[in-house]
Amino acid sequence: MQKGGPSYFMALIPYVKAHATAAQRVAHLRAKGLIVSRPNVAARKIEAIGYERLRIYFLSRRQTNVAGKPFIAGATYHDIIRLYECDAALRDACFLAVGQFELLLRNSMSEILSTAFGSHPYYHTGAFKDPSANLSALQTFAKVYENSRDRRAKHYRDTYGTPVMPPIWTMKEFLTFGASSRIVQCLAGPIKTGIAAQFGVGSDQVFTNWVEALVDLRNICAHHDRLFNRSFQKQPSRLRSAGVPVAAPNKLKAILECLDYMLSQRGSSSGITDKVRSIILRYPEMQLAEAGY
Repeated sequence: MQKGGPSYFMALIPYVKAHATAAQRVAHLRAKGLIVSRPNVAARKIEAIGYERLRIYFLSRRQTNVAGKPFIAGATYHDIIRLYECDAALRDACFLAVGQFELLLRNSMSEILSTAFGSHPYYHTGAFKDPSANLSALQTFAKVYENSRDRRAKHYRDTYGTPVMPPIWTMKEFLTFGASSRIVQCLAGPIKTGIAAQFGVGSDQVFTNWVEALVDLRNICAHHDRLFNRSFQKQPSRLRSAGVPVAAPNKLKAILECLDYMLSQRGSSSGITDKVRSIILRYPEMQLAEAGY
C-alpha cells in the first residue's frame, strides 16, 4: 500500500475519543485494575503532571497481551508515581553531568582555536574543513551572538566596531550545547583531533558521534522527556582502544559510560554511570532494564 495514496487514507480511522477529566481518568484506571487508595489525591496529581506524561508509566504496568489490557495484579497508583519520580531524578543527575562536559568542550574548543588562529578564528578558513563548513560555522556564531542577551555581548556591541563579533573566549560563553556540536562538526581535522585528544578520544568520528549523543541526552533532560524505557536514536559508537561503551549503544548506560570516560580524561570525573545506578536502586518500583541498565 502506497503511503499517501487513496487506499492509505481509507485505512485510517477518525479520532473520536472525548475529553476526560482527571477524576474520569482515575476511574478508568481503577476499572482496569489499578489500585488507587486516594482517588481525589490521584486526580490532583494527574492535573498537575498531565495524564499524557504519565501514560507511558501506566502502560508499562498493564498486560497489553490480555483482552482489555488490565493492570498486572497488585499494581498501585503509588508505584506509577514512584516510577515518574525516579525518572525525574535520573534526568536531573544526567543533566548536571552533561552540563559539566559541555563547559569543558566549549573551553577546549576556545583554547585550541585561539591558540592556532588568534582571538577571531571565525574568519580563518584554515580553522574549518572547507569553505562551506566555514560559512556554516560563521552563521552559527553570528546567530548565537545576535540572539544573546548576555551583558558581555551588549558590552562588546556598545564598545567595539571591528571585528563585528567578540573574541572566541567570550563568544564561547554564549554557545548552546547544540551550537557547540554543530561547530565541532565544521572544524578542520587537526583542530577537531586536538579537541578530541583532550578527552582521550583518538577518533574524530567517534568523538563527534559521542558529542551528538550527549546533545540528544541533554535535550531530553532539558525538556522533561522520559528516560524510562527509552531506546536512544543517537547512539555512541564504540571506541575500541578504550573498550567504551560496554552497554548496548541504544541504552542510557552506554551514553553515560562515554561521558564518564571523557570526563575522567579531563580529570573531572562525575561517576555518573554509578550515580544513576544508585538512584535506580533507591526506587524498587523501577527495574534496572527499564532505565537502560
